[in-house]
Amino acid sequence: MRVLLATDGSGSAAAALDVLTGFPFPAGSEAIVLSVIDGKTFDESRALTDEQTRTIRETRDVIREETEQFLGGEGERLREAGWAGTTEIRYGDPADEIIKAAEEHAVDLVVLGSHGTSGIRRFLLGSVSDRVLIYAHCSVLIIKPPAEGESAAGADAQREARWRILLAYDNSEVSRKALSLCASLPLDDRAQVTALRVMPMVTAYRQDIRQRLNTIWQQKQQAAKTTLEEAVQALRWSTPCVSSELREASDVSEEILDFAEKTGTDLIMVGCKGKSAIERFLLGSKTNRVARHAHCSVWVVRD
Repeated sequence: MRVLLATDGSGSAAAALDVLTGFPFPAGSEAIVLSVIDGKTFDESRALTDEQTRTIRETRDVIREETEQFLGGEGERLREAGWAGTTEIRYGDPADEIIKAAEEHAVDLVVLGSHGTSGIRRFLLGSVSDRVLIYAHCSVLIIKPPAEGESAAGADAQREARWRILLAYDNSEVSRKALSLCASLPLDDRAQVTALRVMPMVTAYRQDIRQRLNTIWQQKQQAAKTTLEEAVQALRWSTPCVSSELREASDVSEEILDFAEKTGTDLIMVGCKGKSAIERFLLGSKTNRVARHAHCSVWVVRD
């Protein structure tokens, strides 16, 4: 797997690196560590005098030198964790450059941090991570930083004990791709994986319609149980500690979020279909809400 790690030295970016070095990615994976220096900060066209131009250039050189040193440390941490890879610095709009780099390097996954875990920040998600999530051609892993009051070291210790992964599964083509990806991860016996199927609740007021729907619903429920069991069998190739959960809810995304929080999930894996501009912008209401509001990290698997 080829991974692009976008980093800016922030706490959420540090959390992303922690995950990259601690999560069981497939053997032979390689990483490109990218830092983007915002081009607007060093736009020489804004300078009114030669002195201002010199100041902009000198500042840019200092920032680049500091970024190179910082990336050198990030790269060393990855090598110590067994990753092969390179570092790269770009100038420009951070989201645009991350998306371009992901396409140019033909990466399978972009990893980047979100801006926080407060209610408002969860909703906004962060302009950079939000745009990358929508427009990147590949899958995106959004890393949520440790909760307030929890140290990064504490979060690492929890992750070392076991990974708790929630796979949102509905037997669609893209969710089967997420299933295949999850099953390919070299998880150990301490990992816990739950395949969750949430069936949208349908309400009918006329008795004859309710009776008809009840028969159809039972058939769909049985089919869902069968596909969940098949998913569990596939996941057991990755780790023996696998379970499934079938639920009904009027709001599918809310049920996924609620289940993840109550079970202390570390990572939600969810599929996202759509390659057109409008489909990417809408992202899919379920995936959109899960990515924005989840208390934990979210891996959005593209079709």
